[in-house]
Amino acid sequence: MPILQIAWLLDEKVLLMDQISPQYVVIYSVKNFAILTVLWKQIVVIEMTKLVNIFAKSYPIYSYRDATNEEISSRMALGLSVSEAMKIPYEPIATVTNAVEAASYMLKVGADNGLERHIDEALDQSSEYAELRKSMPQTDPTALITYRNSFTQKSLIPADAAIKKYGITLAEGQILFHGGFCNKEIGKTITTSRPFSTSFCPQVALRNAEWNNKAFDIGSINLMVVRVTEPFTKAYILSMDDEKGNEKEVVFASGAKITLINRIFVGQYMICKYSDFRYHKKEIPAYVLEVNIS
Repeated sequence: MPILQIAWLLDEKVLLMDQISPQYVVIYSVKNFAILTVLWKQIVVIEMTKLVNIFAKSYPIYSYRDATNEEISSRMALGLSVSEAMKIPYEPIATVTNAVEAASYMLKVGADNGLERHIDEALDQSSEYAELRKSMPQTDPTALITYRNSFTQKSLIPADAAIKKYGITLAEGQILFHGGFCNKEIGKTITTSRPFSTSFCPQVALRNAEWNNKAFDIGSINLMVVRVTEPFTKAYILSMDDEKGNEKEVVFASGAKITLINRIFVGQYMICKYSDFRYHKKEIPAYVLEVNIS
């Protein structure tokens, strides 16, 4: 059977994967890095990680009309905020069908809780996502909870160790989002030296790009569409049931290789920063960055 890819490097063994059906692979443990000639092997049949597609059902974008007082009251009773209740979806004007469209749309509108609810529902209804979570420990490791709740330099090493111990390699083509700056040339690859956090939701990633005035100080805002290719680095899927579960976070271990594939200019993005007892506002360029991670 032809070798599809190197799955991961472990001690002095190289583990290789051969696909034998749409759902199963054979893993070979090969000594001495003998890639083409297998000197010895231990064959285990395992189920492949499945891809979670949050846009299997497209997200409609509507024009809105003002709500009446009665409509505002009834919509707030359903749990909507005042600002959301005041506008009624009128007619569809566009649809979001994939991750790049979702990232571009978020950079244009800044916020859309409807899109985040759409993703929450997609994950709740996804058997593939449920299987990913079942492959994680029943309770997230303390090191990862600490990393998530109080991000510090001290938390990085134990968090990284927990990802490598409990994480899995994600499916080829899995899409996630990350808000962060990248000034590399297209085609350039970097190797991470610490955990790399991503989210199933572009709105969460966009808030992270704004956090602590990062985008304001840099002078541009970048929303990454992260595609898993040739899966190599382990990732941990954090629970959505705890205090920060709304972040829908997936965190990769150190050693991940990230390659910039494309940079798309979306437009100008209004951002503000509070300092010296007042708010400072300015427009900065907004980009969707398409990157591969392995």
